Amino acid sequence: METVLENLVLGLLDAGQEVAVLVAGQGPSQVREAIVHQQGTADLVRLANLGVWNSQPLTPGIVSALRHILARFRPDLVHLHLPNPLLGLAWRLLGLFPGHSSLPPYVVWHHADITRQKLGGKLLGPSVRHLLERARGICVSSDRLVSGSPVLTRFSGKIRVVPFGLDPEPWSSVASDFSGPFLFVGRLVRYKGLEVLLEAVAQAPQVRLDLVGEGPMKSDLAHTIARLHLGDRVRLRGALSSADLLTAMSTAQGLVLPSLDASETFGLVQLEAMAAGLPVIASDLDTGVREVGIHGQTGLLVPPGQAAPLAEALVRLESDPALARQLGSAGRARFQSRFTRRQMIDNLMEWYVSILQDPRHPDGES
Repeated sequence: METVLENLVLGLLDAGQEVAVLVAGQGPSQVREAIVHQQGTADLVRLANLGVWNSQPLTPGIVSALRHILARFRPDLVHLHLPNPLLGLAWRLLGLFPGHSSLPPYVVWHHADITRQKLGGKLLGPSVRHLLERARGICVSSDRLVSGSPVLTRFSGKIRVVPFGLDPEPWSSVASDFSGPFLFVGRLVRYKGLEVLLEAVAQAPQVRLDLVGEGPMKSDLAHTIARLHLGDRVRLRGALSSADLLTAMSTAQGLVLPSLDASETFGLVQLEAMAAGLPVIASDLDTGVREVGIHGQTGLLVPPGQAAPLAEALVRLESDPALARQLGSAGRARFQSRFTRRQMIDNLMEWYVSILQDPRHPDGES
């Protein structure tokens, strides 16, 4: 989400827009800073964050911060990002304050349904639906998210698909020689399918793997690596700087995204790998993951949660560098034609203009 938001802000600044951003911070104090970019400067407020409960940042100052940023910035349009149930509640409460009975028009970027927190999803469902009902429009990153979301079914008439996009730099400078290990890049969490990936590597004795990232599963993965005797072929690299990740990609045989379920709605890291000319092995999930790459053209799709097919895909690319190079080259071309930041922003700006010019909504009504 951080990468998506960064590219949105920088892309909107490149398009000549004025931008203010409100996000959950990393500590107990609210911080205000500036995002300085070659085409402009955005106002960034990081909310005081008391912790995370069931993936929800606990930001008690969100209503007050919303009031102040609306008063100071006076936006033509507000873009809210879900799932964030606390944000939905805060926006509703905001309308109860004097002077805020008529809020600026807003749209919603619906990134995912609440799937893992079953009870929380049921309890907060009415608040989310209310927010979606009153939104001028809803955008999503893929067609699959629209068709597979029970939440979005009733709002099909105001949904716009805006695929994620990244700045091609610095990834386009990578020219892998395919001599190094495969890469996983992401949070070390259960739904990423990392235990299955390690089982697959155990079945493919010639395959090497670097796991890049941090997360609550790190110690469990270290134990699994030791149990499967993979210490000489699998490394836990931790979080890498952008420069170190580029270095890792310059020798990587490909990216592996072995996620288990619909919590993986898109797999943004696929775009980084494709921009770098790397083939991608991904789980064949009925989500936006399928819409990023093309099986047999830019990478390989395998059944989620099954180690044997994943091992076969790893061996196939490891034993055939020419195929890996061919898939990676096609992936880079697909990225450049569909998934750049410029294309995402052009799509988004066209949508924003249509929302604001829609005669069915007088200015100031949501």
